[in-house]
Amino acid sequence: MNWKNMLGCGAAVAVVSMAAPAMAQVRSFDIPAQGVDQAISTFGRQSGLQIVAPGGVSDIRSQAVQGQMDTRVALRRLIAGTGLEIASESGDTIVLRRAGQPAPALPPTTLQDVIVTAQKRDEAAQDVPIALTAFSAAAVETYRLESLRDVSRLTPGLLVSAFNQSSPTIAVRGATNTFTQIGANKPVAVVVDDLFIPRNSAATFELFGLNSIQVLKGPQGTLFGRNVTGGAIVLDTGKPALGDWAGSVRAGVGSYDLRQLDVSMDAPLAETAALRLAASVKTRDGYGEDRLTGREQDDLNSTSLRAQLRLAPTDSLEALFGADYSEDHNGGRTLSSKAAGSDGDRRTSELGVPQAFDRNQWGASARLYWNLPAGQVTSITGYRWSQSGEDFSGTGANFAFLPSGAQTVSRDVDEVGLLSQEIRYASPKWGWGDFVAGLYLAREEADRQLLVRNFAARSGLVTSSVLTDQAVETQSYAVFADGVVRLPANFDLTLGARYTRDEKTASLRRVDAVSPAGGFLASDLSAEWSELTPRAVLAWSPNADLRAYASVTRGYTAGGFNTDAATLSALTTPFDPEVVTSYELGVKSQWLQDRLRVNAAVFHMDYEDKQELFFNNLTRILTITNAGQATIKGVEIEVAYRPASWLGLSATYGHLDTVYDAFVIPGGAVYTGNSLGSSPKHKGSLAADLDLPVGDEGYLIGAASWAFTDTYNTGAAADPNLQIEDYALTNLMVGYEPRGRAWRATAWVKNAGDVDYVLTPSTQGVLAEYLGEPRTWGVTLSARY
Repeated sequence: MNWKNMLGCGAAVAVVSMAAPAMAQVRSFDIPAQGVDQAISTFGRQSGLQIVAPGGVSDIRSQAVQGQMDTRVALRRLIAGTGLEIASESGDTIVLRRAGQPAPALPPTTLQDVIVTAQKRDEAAQDVPIALTAFSAAAVETYRLESLRDVSRLTPGLLVSAFNQSSPTIAVRGATNTFTQIGANKPVAVVVDDLFIPRNSAATFELFGLNSIQVLKGPQGTLFGRNVTGGAIVLDTGKPALGDWAGSVRAGVGSYDLRQLDVSMDAPLAETAALRLAASVKTRDGYGEDRLTGREQDDLNSTSLRAQLRLAPTDSLEALFGADYSEDHNGGRTLSSKAAGSDGDRRTSELGVPQAFDRNQWGASARLYWNLPAGQVTSITGYRWSQSGEDFSGTGANFAFLPSGAQTVSRDVDEVGLLSQEIRYASPKWGWGDFVAGLYLAREEADRQLLVRNFAARSGLVTSSVLTDQAVETQSYAVFADGVVRLPANFDLTLGARYTRDEKTASLRRVDAVSPAGGFLASDLSAEWSELTPRAVLAWSPNADLRAYASVTRGYTAGGFNTDAATLSALTTPFDPEVVTSYELGVKSQWLQDRLRVNAAVFHMDYEDKQELFFNNLTRILTITNAGQATIKGVEIEVAYRPASWLGLSATYGHLDTVYDAFVIPGGAVYTGNSLGSSPKHKGSLAADLDLPVGDEGYLIGAASWAFTDTYNTGAAADPNLQIEDYALTNLMVGYEPRGRAWRATAWVKNAGDVDYVLTPSTQGVLAEYLGEPRTWGVTLSARY
């Protein structure tokens, strides 16, 4: 059966199965009879629900709950005979009370876990032997995590920056690349509702209405598969609740003429059907301006729409049909000269050319979950499409200011479509263990047109004008299996492997308007690669609150073609995959009756055939090649503490020690011994959230975070002009909620110290810099119903 037929089968399953859980909230439970407070805490982790219980119940004994069942059924079984009852339910929060007593209104006194899908099952983050950072929907709102750059501030090991609007830098533990060629892949995956985003130009966008954000660190080559050498960022939009009307609205205004409106609604269509609609609109003036053209830059105008239909026609079948659309545009980046033409203002540019960025993207998916006595079958059929275009100056000053050389101006347009099908089987959780196995198929069609022109210093004469019309078609096939075996003495052994095969076909039409002899045409160039990426994890869990693990995992980023090639030979010679082997020791623990959480990981990663872009001094060609070997070592620590029901504290720290073991440019520089780019040695954060009752009137809410990023290089060269100096950012929020929590009003400020920090330095033509966001502030009013 070829991949097209397989995709058709997936779509057919989506239709046929509708005649065949309410997986509504079916989870696996293993909770012995014990004190109710401890039992409820364990239940919260295993169910993914937030349970608010009255105090003084530690002497009451719960019932045991084992096996797969609906979460509400499991909870009622757990508290049967305890004198407790369910007082109210709202989304994923359930409030308990003593029979006949009013429901407590205080937030929980224990830390709440986030349900993640790092192992292709719904599991509490604390139970997964993988280094990961997870943010719940409440944390996303509390800390105003509106972009991946916001997420990176509070995540050890994750760095998100940008060269320009269409070329973000996403690095996990130093694993990244800065390639823009359509024939190359990224080592960090961004996944939305189980769908892989293939192009970085479509990977960073406004985050809204998310159920959770999960950052998985290190190679994820077994279960997430496609090119995941460094890590994966998993965005989950959740699903509408059955049987209940629910919704929210959030409106805000702020500095730089910020205007923001987010709306969502869950509507029951029947007892077994629900519809979710969500929309977000955000506009803002620019942080910078081109003083030569008067055009604002780094502004924002974005619109996002999302719809999801949930059907649960039987107790064994659930289907989620989703669609989304978004568009955004701005006036490009503020690349400010530090030399020729500079006016001394780091928030103005001297480019003198119209810059702009425009992007639109959409996706559609059908996710089916079929619960059988012998396990669960999942089918995920999806398509994602994106188109982006950017006009920008790569040189930091207009040609009129340059004493020599030229100003480089580019127009970069790409269009990418990815059709994918995943089918997997998850066994029941037997006493001796369980496993997941599946098949993944994808077809990606990508086109890119890059026009690069050079304008001579002083005169502005066009000295070069090259158009590269690029096209790459990729077919990816993978089969995977991952399972755990329960061993004596509370040990678990997880073994998994994925076999991936990638086939690429590339074409390039290069047109040189100034020197026609430099043009060429090549089509139907093909190459294929395959790799087996295994993992093994030995975990020890002496009790429910402690898990230590040791793992060995392998990741793979596919090879490709240098579709920016200046010569035919540079195009026709593909570069090979890069492979990473990671060794990790970790611990996940909870203390003080689940009020203190301490997670830590120590890792060592070996890079083989690392892909690098450099100028070959022998061939005089800029190309991608497998340059050498590298080693990455580090430590990550995350601590969370809830000293009182109304106060939460957290801290993170990440240490990276990276080095190129072998990297020599032919006929040129020796980078052996240099640090990898985008790998700050130290990175950490402190955060606090407040939810303090104010008499009987309501709650004073607040949040504060401080995030530090150490000095790092943006590439392999230890060039001080391409170094990002260390910086620290502070964000604050304060607000009020009434007793019923039907609405909230907040005031916030980001980058409270108005710190000037650099996203990307540039040495092209002149020294220049692109700064991150300045201090911004605003007020927000939100309501739930």
